[in-house]
Amino acid sequence: VDGGARALAVFDVNQPPRIVWECINDLAAYPKMVPGVADVQVYAKSGAVTHAKYTIALMGYRLSYYLRYTYSASRQSAVFELDYSKESDIDDTVGYWHVAPLDGGARSRVTYSAALLLKGWFPKPVIDFLLATTLGRATSWVGKEAAKRGGAPRAPRRGAWRKLWPFGRRRAK
Repeated sequence: VDGGARALAVFDVNQPPRIVWECINDLAAYPKMVPGVADVQVYAKSGAVTHAKYTIALMGYRLSYYLRYTYSASRQSAVFELDYSKESDIDDTVGYWHVAPLDGGARSRVTYSAALLLKGWFPKPVIDFLLATTLGRATSWVGKEAAKRGGAPRAPRRGAWRKLWPFGRRRAK
């Protein structure tokens, strides 16, 4: 599609889903976490639905768009779409996040999918950069931020296996 892009990313994060969702759902912190996101302003919130204005700054261009973001803990997912009641600098965008537990919930498998359609004509490098910052870099910022918030996975303490092992050591007589 001319002026449009699609992306799909599936990746594992060495943190439990709770930590991963804490990062993904922290929309106001995106300017600190996501490369290329200059500003996010939440302008409405009702239950699981958040409305926010995103501003992307790239290669001398600034684009602003309004999203409706809906998180569902029971479905382990969040969906987003353009807030069509507001005027955005892009024609359309839709997508979703899904976070599934791995290894008994110690790690997470993250799936991110999004499609974007720009208004008017933009140079291909701008479209590629926009795709990279808003779609493709999902794998890097989520893992890095989850590691900051959750800390490094802990190794068992020396000797901790003794508490877990059901049999004590016996000395032969």
